[in-house]
Order: sequence, then C-alpha cells, then structure tokens
Amino acid sequence: MTRSSFAFAHARRLAVLLAVPLFGCANELPSQTESQEDLLSTDNGLGTSNGLGTSNGLGTSNGLSVTNGLGTSNGLSVTNGLGTSNGLSVTNGLMTFSSGRNFVKYMAKCALDAGTSLIKTATDSTTGVTQTYVFPGAVGVAPNWLNSSCDAGCQERVTACLLALSNSSGRHVAVELVSSAPSLSMVGAGGDDVTYPNQEGAVFGNMFVTPPYMFTCTGTESTKAEQVKRFCIDGTSCDLFAKAGSCATACKQNCVNGPGGKPVCSAMSCKDPSGHVWTNPITVYLHNKMEAGNNDGMSGLTTVGLTDSTGVGVMGIDSGDWVQMNDVQFGTQAGVIKSGIVTAAIASAGNTVDVRLDSLTGPLLGSIPLAVSTGGNSVGTISSAGITGRHTVFFKFRGGLNVQGTVSYFELK
Repeated sequence: MTRSSFAFAHARRLAVLLAVPLFGCANELPSQTESQEDLLSTDNGLGTSNGLGTSNGLGTSNGLSVTNGLGTSNGLSVTNGLGTSNGLSVTNGLMTFSSGRNFVKYMAKCALDAGTSLIKTATDSTTGVTQTYVFPGAVGVAPNWLNSSCDAGCQERVTACLLALSNSSGRHVAVELVSSAPSLSMVGAGGDDVTYPNQEGAVFGNMFVTPPYMFTCTGTESTKAEQVKRFCIDGTSCDLFAKAGSCATACKQNCVNGPGGKPVCSAMSCKDPSGHVWTNPITVYLHNKMEAGNNDGMSGLTTVGLTDSTGVGVMGIDSGDWVQMNDVQFGTQAGVIKSGIVTAAIASAGNTVDVRLDSLTGPLLGSIPLAVSTGGNSVGTISSAGITGRHTVFFKFRGGLNVQGTVSYFELK
C-alpha cells in the first residue's frame, strides 16, 4: 500500500449565506454565525454535501502524514473527549490555524448529532486573534466523543464520514451517505435513487492510528464523479485513498429499493487489499445533474448559493453568456443521451440554452427552451448519435438580454 504526505487546502466560502444554509464548502466562522450553518436533510438516507477541500489528501504537517495518524502531534487525543482540553487542545495543533479549524469543523459535523456543538476558544497562531468557535454536529456517528474517549470503532466511523466528505477539488458537491453497517444505523441504508442515482463508491479505514489507513472501493457509477466535480473515491486527481477494487468484490453489500424502484446498495463490511475486514464503511451516492456553479469555465455570469441548500448555481444571465462543463459522461453506447434538462428560476420568456459539444462552435446537440418558472425544469431533445465517452459540453444562453433568474443545474440523460 502506498501512502503519501498530505496538505490541507482551504475550501472556498460562497458569497451568499442563505436562509436555508449550504452544507459543506465553508471555512470556519465566528461563533455568532457558525451555529446558523449546515442543516442536514435526513430523509431517505443522509443527504449531505462534501466540501472538505484537499489538495493532496487529508492532513497537515501537524496532523496526518506518512508516519503519524491524526491521533498524534496535532493537539488531538482520542483518549479524551473533544470538548475537553486534553481531547482537543486550544493552545497547539488543529485549533490554532485556519485549515486545522476547518478540519475540526468537519470532524465535529461527522461525530456529533444535530443540535450538539463543539465549542472552543482558541488563539490563531498567525493572527494572534482569540475567539470562540462553534462547530455544529450533523451526522452523529460518534456522539459520545464530545465528552469521552473515541475507541477503534468510533475512530473508524469518523474516518469513513470524513473520507466520504473529501474532495480534492475543494468544491461543494451534493452527495448522499448510506450504510448497511449495524454500527452506522444513524446513517441508514435507505437512499433516494431519484435524486442520488449514482453509486460513487465506499470508504473505510482508520486515519487516527499510526500509520493511518484510508481505503476506497469504486461503485457502479463512479465514472459520473468527474462530471459533478467529485474527485478522490474513483482515484482521479487524488492520492488520498488506497484502492480496494470494486465495491461489488471488496464489500458485502445490502440493497434496498429506493422510491424510484432502483436498488440502493450500501456496504455492510469491506476488505482492504491485505485481507483485513473493516466493519464501518460508508457508501456515497451522487447526483446525475451538474451544479451550474461548479463549472469549468463561464462567461458573463456569477455563482450563487441555491435556496434549496444543496448546490451552487449561476446568475446574471445575458444573451451570449455560457457555461462550460468538462468530463460529461456520455457512456459507452452511442446515442443513449436523449434529453437535456435545465433547472432554473426564469422571469422572462423567449430564452433558450444551446447545448454544444467540445467547443462554443462545436456540434449543436440540441436547444432547450427556458420556461418561465420559479425553479422548475425545462427540457429539450438532445441528439447524441455517434457520441461516447467523456466530452466537454457548453451551455450557451440566447434570447432577451438581462434574463432575470438563476440557473441551478444542467443534466443530460
């Protein structure tokens, strides 16, 4: 197994904090606003969002490295509660620098229940500013860690949650977490196959021991990850995980039919390449639709947090503006893409989105008339004859100038 040293990267903050806040992509905030963030929908599994930005993986020189796990040399001790000074120090380690506090934010989010917060007052080692930070819980895989020790099972559950929320791009991407492991009943095995139809993969291990163990297996639709800007579980642009092969072979899975009738399969236990069995895996499912704000290029537009709290859109649309999406998956069979869908709130009529392949002047796959809507779907016919594999797709707006509204998602299906 190959291990590399890792470094934190800041996950960017959206400019707009919404009434129903975004879950995921923000750095830590002062206590007066931190507690307003990160609401979690728990219908049909844990609909959550990643956003833990990692440039080379999860860790710092004060935390995770090739020789030391997170339980060493970073002010963190698994033998004491996070809420105690001996469990998470406020004078050295993670609490004394911004990206370290960002990691604590996600650690508390994973470990603690919704309604419970980790509260720490610390001095930043760079700025010298002392303030109180409030880190809300959400998933609740290790709620007792707030006041007591975190044993091996606790460490594995928190590890799986943190790895599931890792993304080397640092971008906000909506994901759904499910698990059939008995110890992770708070996550649940019932998923939403309509909203999150694509199995990205599963994660498991223990990053708190020395050396750390972090594994992934690839799901049945892991190829969809790049088009929604998720990187790590499928191994793309990320050396965070050791690969255990496909989840179908590495894991014992349990499948539960979702509301759309498609089986949602999640791991009960998984075997790493050495043969060791891990009993606290979490499986990640993805949207098929692409968040408009998570684009690879755009012209004339600005990004905005969406009022449904699950993504990043674009606004300020004028005729001629465009959005570029790389790595859009057309599959292995030509012609399977039949429709293009734009989810948008549009106030004026007579506007259209042209869908072009590989360049702004490339083949026109189809045009999608934008209906006047407060946030519904507009659908157009897409011709994908002869097209397979990954491609760059351009969505170009035309029609009346100064279109009032927000585009939330693009989808080809």
